[in-house]
Amino acid sequence: MKYHVPHASVVGQWNTGGNIFLLTLSCPEIAAEARPGQFAHLRCGNTLDPLLRRPLSIFQAEAQKGLLSFCYQVVGKGTQLLSKLQAGAQVDVMGPLGRGFDTEISGKRIGLVGGGMGIAPLVFLGRMLARHNQVQGFWGARTKELLPPLADQFPSGDSGVEVACGFPYLVATEDGSAGRQGLVTGLLEEWLEQEPFDRLYACGPRPMLAAVHRLAQARGIPLQVSLEAVMACGVGACLGCTCEKGPGDGGAGAEGTGNPVHRVRHQDAPNSHAAAETSAGSLAAEKRLKVCQDGPVFWAEEVRWDGE
Repeated sequence: MKYHVPHASVVGQWNTGGNIFLLTLSCPEIAAEARPGQFAHLRCGNTLDPLLRRPLSIFQAEAQKGLLSFCYQVVGKGTQLLSKLQAGAQVDVMGPLGRGFDTEISGKRIGLVGGGMGIAPLVFLGRMLARHNQVQGFWGARTKELLPPLADQFPSGDSGVEVACGFPYLVATEDGSAGRQGLVTGLLEEWLEQEPFDRLYACGPRPMLAAVHRLAQARGIPLQVSLEAVMACGVGACLGCTCEKGPGDGGAGAEGTGNPVHRVRHQDAPNSHAAAETSAGSLAAEKRLKVCQDGPVFWAEEVRWDGE
């Protein structure tokens, strides 16, 4: 169930380094329903500028406390306004939105691969999966300042928000400022040469996801990916965040990706020209996925990658 909470209270906000912020809201309705991989849509202010809400992945949902936390990077006017919010301010929030990760799994070896802000939803996921699985994280970013808050960098006592992953992880940065110098996919590939995983989950830039997909596909490892996309409505109405469908319909245990699109045949319609236009539109729609509604989490086979 999704909620519209027009007056969620800001519990606190912390600059964890560079232009990365950790925002915590008191929002019991959404906190109780949120699942790893889902997101919320936040209004950035009380005016129409900026007009569009901003989609933020959920970093942590604490149902018992009614707290909802987001880790985000300031990249424009909207997130700049969000970064100015202080304790006691109120925010208009919609959520939880989208399809989250599959968490119905136990007794398995799980690998999580995150790039930049794509690490945030995987921390939420990893904490949940680590209760009944063996979880290993692989985190990557261009530089240390672009990593989200992790326990060894940002003690939870500073914010009251639990930032400890609760499972082991390795770090790679392109400039070598934290962990191994290089790409996070290099860490994953080295690991896979020694020890396999039963399932992989990934979130981050599209090139990183494509590289993880190739590694997983070559080894027959089921992979779920969370796609990053610019969103306007967040509920599947505007078609502004679509991606191209892949050849498959999902991995192990995957559900369908939404309501089927029914084609209109020429003989079923009195106006053949209108029917042809409707059929063409339906065919085009059948080849696209709405990231905000069908996703943002997909089995890798559901998405078309470059070169396929």
